[in-house]
Amino acid sequence: MSFGEDGTILGEDEVSMKDDEAFAQDQDEFEKLLNERHRRVSGKTITALVVAGVVVVGVALAWGLSGLGNSAAAEGAPGASASPSAADPDPGPAPSDPATPRASDETPAPRASDETPTPGPDEPEEASPDARETLPPVALGAPVSVEGGPTVSVSSVESVEGQAVLPGEVSGPAVRVTVRVENDSDETIDLTTAVVTLYAGESNLQASPITKPAGKAFPADVAPGEIAEGAFVFELPENERADVRVEVDLSVSDPLVAFSGDIE
Repeated sequence: MSFGEDGTILGEDEVSMKDDEAFAQDQDEFEKLLNERHRRVSGKTITALVVAGVVVVGVALAWGLSGLGNSAAAEGAPGASASPSAADPDPGPAPSDPATPRASDETPAPRASDETPTPGPDEPEEASPDARETLPPVALGAPVSVEGGPTVSVSSVESVEGQAVLPGEVSGPAVRVTVRVENDSDETIDLTTAVVTLYAGESNLQASPITKPAGKAFPADVAPGEIAEGAFVFELPENERADVRVEVDLSVSDPLVAFSGDIE
């Protein structure tokens, strides 16, 4: 049996309605309680997230400021940069290289008065220290006595027709010069290196040697009291046989013997 709020007895339908109303009221209160707790939890979560974000931003800012400070300190350290700052004093002039001569240390150029004077037209030029001695030339056919050595002469000069035998030789007008060497000394004279040369004309143009006809070199040596002869052929046109010069070079230890004249 159920009673109402005023103490009256309620029927089954009324009791059921009352129960439904009570259940609905309890359900509404329960939902309100859940919503209130949900709002409280959501507010706490949002607050926590905001706090966490602020902390992360603060840490990032602190890290960035720390990195900038370290970079600035490194740039300001001595020797960190190759370029001088505005406050650095300008470097002085680089010291000069001691190996580089200064203008005052250079060797002065020779003055005109220090130069070797050129010999005048009437002054004989000094011979080179390595120049061979040449005896004064004599006429063709005249003998020349070498001091302490042999007597040299041109025994004959013949006009011949040259015959080319070796490469470079040219057949044509030529002269054959026979030179005699008489050993007046007490020792054998070596003739293996003896050379006879012919020059033609005022320009002293050297004539080309040719083997034939009847060219003959000196023997290897000439004994004391003996005579040695050699015949030497040179290409020489007939119009170039005036003022001919013949030089005989017996050895490097003897002076050059010279003969000059016209060839008929």
